[in-house]
Amino acid sequence: MHTFIFPKQDTFITNETGYADKNFGIDEILELKAQNQLISNVAFYTSASLSGSYSTFDVLNYYGLISGSYLSGSALVIEPHQQSSANIYISGSSQFYSSNFNGYVSGTYITSGSYGSGSQITSSLTNFNGSVTGSVSGSIVGSFIGSIFFASGSLINYTGCINGTLQGTQSVYNPTTTFTNDPEFSRILIQFDLTSISSSLLTGDINNGSKFFLKLKASSTSEVPLDYKIYAYPVSKSWDMGTGRYDTDGIGSFGASWYYNTTQNTSSLWYSPTASTVTYNFSDYLLTSSLGSSSFQNGGATWTYNVPSTYLQPTSSTSSSFYNIYSGSKYISSFCSSSLSGSSLICSQSYSYSTSDIYMDVTSIVKGWICGCVPNNGFILVSSLELVQANDINSSIRFFSKETNTIYQPYLDVKWDDSVYSTGSLVSLTGFNPYTVVVKNVGREYKFGSVPRINIFAREKAPLKNFVKGYQQSQYLSSSLLPADSYYAIKDNESENFVIDFDDYTKLSCDGAIHYFRLDTTGLPVERYYRILIKTEINGEIVIFDNGNIFKVSR
Repeated sequence: MHTFIFPKQDTFITNETGYADKNFGIDEILELKAQNQLISNVAFYTSASLSGSYSTFDVLNYYGLISGSYLSGSALVIEPHQQSSANIYISGSSQFYSSNFNGYVSGTYITSGSYGSGSQITSSLTNFNGSVTGSVSGSIVGSFIGSIFFASGSLINYTGCINGTLQGTQSVYNPTTTFTNDPEFSRILIQFDLTSISSSLLTGDINNGSKFFLKLKASSTSEVPLDYKIYAYPVSKSWDMGTGRYDTDGIGSFGASWYYNTTQNTSSLWYSPTASTVTYNFSDYLLTSSLGSSSFQNGGATWTYNVPSTYLQPTSSTSSSFYNIYSGSKYISSFCSSSLSGSSLICSQSYSYSTSDIYMDVTSIVKGWICGCVPNNGFILVSSLELVQANDINSSIRFFSKETNTIYQPYLDVKWDDSVYSTGSLVSLTGFNPYTVVVKNVGREYKFGSVPRINIFAREKAPLKNFVKGYQQSQYLSSSLLPADSYYAIKDNESENFVIDFDDYTKLSCDGAIHYFRLDTTGLPVERYYRILIKTEINGEIVIFDNGNIFKVSR
């Protein structure tokens, strides 16, 4: 039998620029994204110290500080197909001689020209020839020939020779490109209320061999590689889906985001302390629990890798609302065994040349919740492509959320084998003669939550005739025995999608008089029409019967 549980809450969180503290709780989609992009950073100039004694030292395109006793040469700007004069800016105390000076000098200086010696003036000099002693600040435009003693200041785009001691810093034109990884990830959070399942397990309505599968329907995919995995973990902290939407920039201060589990403030951080500078080292934090904290400090929620080693098997006297007087030794020993201690809580689904729909076995996680190993804070789904450090990874898979207006809500598929096979006096079909299978007593409409029994009648199409009236009637009115491996399936009548497919948990039962199965309508979307199909296999021949048996599930 299959029964479905629909989400209590769901959302997705992302570290996309501008959205790491935003909430998308009522979006109709859930996004799983891994975009590992390399960002190029170009530095045209590098700084370095400049110190030492130089003689006839040529400097090109220099920007920095020079201090020493002597500076001579000319300043030129050299560009493609041209050579032009450049400015020299001098400030500080200097003594210099120039045969051709064009620019501005301010400060105290000593000249050998007509301006006198030891004067302190601010003036403009054109075609100056002489010496300047003292503090000089300003600019020199044109050709400078002479000597500068004990000068300090800045030279920009200087070309010439330097003799003497040079100290300071330089900015050298040296274009350098570096690459940093700035990945963008999106992860999915989804939570289910397991109260009804826990109660059904205790009362025996669901047996201990039950399996739990997480189902999400993909709405769109983008640049997804051929091979990848999706991982599921139990979330370690409580969270709230919030009321934000992506198309309104996640406006609102409430609800889960990349950095926060409830409200967008430091008291609700997923992990504390959160790294001030996000660094992704691409270590395998998906499978290695010891590397979890290095991932958690970058945001993106927190999860549990294993059942704590301190886990103790519950008993019938365990004090909680779940473990009550109905807890029996059979249930405790088979479903919540002591072997759970330290066991892995990592679930995954592999993809290779397949669609991106999720149908993942999450039994270990759900069992961990029901048995009290870890708190039920829901699942987090993470893409394995987060660990692929390549610039061509830019994958995105979008799934329908609980807010969708379609039939593709996510759900937890709880399935177990409830079949009973008692043959009684029924005669097996041989398969050598054509046979038919009829679905009987199907109601036109069922209320949501009802569990009707659907009978399945089988017989040969043309029973062997004889002249005994009673025998002839029994051949048409009595069912024959189908193989034990006969199954039912439920299709959505409009979309033709299988809602419940043929599997080991949809086996037909037999009570010795007729075949049947019980249908739990709790998991079927309401106000829709469904169709019943039957599959049998006799002598290696598989036959699927679709007789148009349609029913509706109403509210």
